[in-house]
Order: sequence, then structure tokens, then C-alpha cells
Amino acid sequence: MSRRRSIVMVLAVVAAMVVGLQPAAGAAPLGSGKLCVRHPVSAFEGRSARVRDLVTAPRHDPLTRWVRQHPANAERAANRARPVVVPVWFHVIREDLTVLGGNVPRSWILAQMDVLNAAYGGRTGGANTGFQFDLQGITRTTNARWFNLTGSGMDKKMKTALKVGGLDTLNIYSAKLGQSLLGYAYLAQDAAAVGVLDGVVIHYESLPGGNFDIYSEGDTATHEVGHWFDLYHTFDGGCHGDGDFIADTAPEASAAFYCPVGRDTCTSTGLDPITNFMDYTQDSCMFEFTRDQTVRMQQAWTAYRA
Repeated sequence: MSRRRSIVMVLAVVAAMVVGLQPAAGAAPLGSGKLCVRHPVSAFEGRSARVRDLVTAPRHDPLTRWVRQHPANAERAANRARPVVVPVWFHVIREDLTVLGGNVPRSWILAQMDVLNAAYGGRTGGANTGFQFDLQGITRTTNARWFNLTGSGMDKKMKTALKVGGLDTLNIYSAKLGQSLLGYAYLAQDAAAVGVLDGVVIHYESLPGGNFDIYSEGDTATHEVGHWFDLYHTFDGGCHGDGDFIADTAPEASAAFYCPVGRDTCTSTGLDPITNFMDYTQDSCMFEFTRDQTVRMQQAWTAYRA
């Protein structure tokens, strides 16, 4: 898999490289609601930060090229009048029949769907992206090797056996992904090329009801589905270049962890977008997509998934 294609595929051995990253100096919790009030930074001293995945935006973005080549379609997608309803299949991978063994209850899955619909519907404080999610079905598979998912070979076997639908169907797989990895996904621009691998994989403890403290409110799925819609990280490209190819997310030198309020790592206008779903902050800190991210997702849907 080439870097240029920027496929979002990360194993726990890569994720382990960033374990132990600490919040920025002087970081403090935000004041209320979704913005960290339940999880002040001081409450997590000594605990390791987790990465959601690892992806690097390419120097030349395929979607940007598609927009230039198809201006009429791109304009219609950017101003789509009706919501896009995305069919979802949720695949529970378990080691045994216990919750600890990955057999997450239906209530967790329904809560996860609520989180996705709230985030993408703009009900958490960000832009309404125009996407809604409709749960079509839940599968449950007992397979200890798939549950302890740390290799691409097992990933392919799992998805070959379980994937449902085509490019417009979101398949979410929950499993145990390793000590510090929260999830991974494939970009929309790569969906046709990767075939059966297309989908989103999340650690089962990241679902609402899980036991990952600051990462158990369901926003790992929100973040990974953002990649599935072709969004990059807010910190891609650092302070220079085209970054995440989104004009209304301020440049950010590196990923933010925990909830470092007031963080400003680039000299250009705007504080770091730590509340954006495409950063690495804790679930209670992130609450928004921007208008330009919405446009990109809608255009990517038309270009690669519709």
C-alpha cells in the first residue's frame, strides 16, 4: 500500500510509539458540557494517551483533483438538499459470550448509533454534515484470533467473511485492537481499490458504555467514520502547506491529546482545532465538524461512494 494512497491502516505496534504523550504545558479543562467538564486533565495524570489511528495526507489530494475535473457534480454535492442516509452493519467480534470478551450489548451499539447521528447531524455543536446513519443489522462472531486483531491477515479474513453491501454501506467491526490503538479505517478515495477491506474497525471498549475512561463516549467511531468519508486529520501537514485540505480548520503543528485548552502551535490565525472530531483529543473535548469538512464529505460521497 503506497503512502500516496494514504490508506488508513495501523497496527498496534505502530500505535505503541506514541503511548505516554502528555498534554501541553498549562493545559486546563474547558468549562462545561461536552467540553471536558467531566474529565479534567489532572484526573488522568499517569495514564497513557491513545491514538485513534495514523494517516498522513498526501501532497496531492485525489479528491481535490476530482473537484477540479467535475465542477458541476462537486457543486451539487456541496449544496445537497436532502440528507444522505447511510446503511450500517455492525459486526461484533468476540472471544467469548462475556462483555469483557467483546460481546458488547445491543444497548451499547444503539448508543453508538445515537452518537454518530448526533455528531454528523450537528446536534453536538458543529456543522450538520447532511449524513444520517441507519442500522440495518448486527452480526456476532465468536473468534478469538479475530477478536485480538493485530494483523492485516486476520483483518482481511474477518472482513471477507462478514462485510455486507457495497461502497455506500458502512461496515463497523468491534474487536480488541491492542494496548493503545482505538481504531482504523479506509479513506473513501481508496474504497474501490481495497474492496472487501473497506470499513471501520474500533476497539469494543470505545463504545458508549465501554471502559476506556476518556475514550468511552463513542467518538472513536465518529473519528474513523470521518476518514471513511475522506477526511484527514486536522494536524496533517503541520503549520505549512495544504494540511488537511480544509480551509476552515486552523493549522496545527501536531496531534493534540487530552483537552489542552488554548493550545496554539502555529503562528497563523486561529487556535488549534482541538474540539474537532478529526484531532486526537479525548471524547469529551471534541464536538464538531466544520462547514468545509461537510463539503468535502459530501463531495467524496459523490465521487467515491454514491
